Amino acid sequence: MAFTIATYNVKDLFDARDEASALHLNRKLDVLAGVIDTLDADVLALQEVSSEAVVDALRARLRPPAGSRGGYSTRIVGTADARGICCALLAREGVRSAEVHTAEQLDFPRFYETDPSPFGARIPLRRGIVRAEIDAGDLGVIQVLVLHLKSARPLPLRRANGEEVDPKTARERAEGELRTMAWRASEALFVRGLVDELCAKQPAHGAAGVVVTGDFNDVPGSTTLRIVSGDGETGLHSAIEDGNFSVIHKGAKHQIDHMLVSAGLHAKIRTARFFNEGLRDHSLLEDRDLPTPDSDHAPLVVRFG
Repeated sequence: MAFTIATYNVKDLFDARDEASALHLNRKLDVLAGVIDTLDADVLALQEVSSEAVVDALRARLRPPAGSRGGYSTRIVGTADARGICCALLAREGVRSAEVHTAEQLDFPRFYETDPSPFGARIPLRRGIVRAEIDAGDLGVIQVLVLHLKSARPLPLRRANGEEVDPKTARERAEGELRTMAWRASEALFVRGLVDELCAKQPAHGAAGVVVTGDFNDVPGSTTLRIVSGDGETGLHSAIEDGNFSVIHKGAKHQIDHMLVSAGLHAKIRTARFFNEGLRDHSLLEDRDLPTPDSDHAPLVVRFG
């Protein structure tokens, strides 16, 4: 029996604040539901949702699939960042356990064991990692982790009172890029640790049943992807070949949404594709066109069997 997992950054699915935003939310929910219905996924990973309420509103609009399987009976919503967005997971059936992993302080590699943590609480895990253990039928028990890592936007230096310092030189602008890289790499390292722990706890099937998926905000071959992928028996592999794209930004196509799977699952992939045919370049939109009912990301759908 086939089993399908999809990931979709739905872009700014916020709760309504007033009448105008309520109208936009209803339109956006209708558009997203139309896309999600075409995916026919048993497990759906979502990014950029704001609350359990909007996820439930989305679930209510989804069409039940044909056959004996029902709709998404289980939903897990993670913790949100300062902007109010978080990850979520929907599953039709088979969820055995679930949790949200958070961290007030992310570790960063030291050069000596005696070195203090270089950043302390400056880089927390901004959006909780949603994890679910799922009975996937013929695939066995799989662990699905949903993430949304730090974006590529440069991080400014801050004064003691938290006020941003405007960069004035090329070096200062480069420092902002490096701060962002350090934060995203630390998040990736946190996720890699979760994968190692899951495999260590379940040696019988841990290495053969792990999926890490979502918006990595980085491209194939990047340090971020290499950290999460790992190596050896607990290594993860991309479910889709390079050369695909999930976003279009300023005319350029990039793949920043990914699904990494353990070797046993990778061998059972039937199809993997981005639904990117109607994807728009939101960076070219005018202010009058915002907010948008559609997402600036394409969903990725992987079918196993």
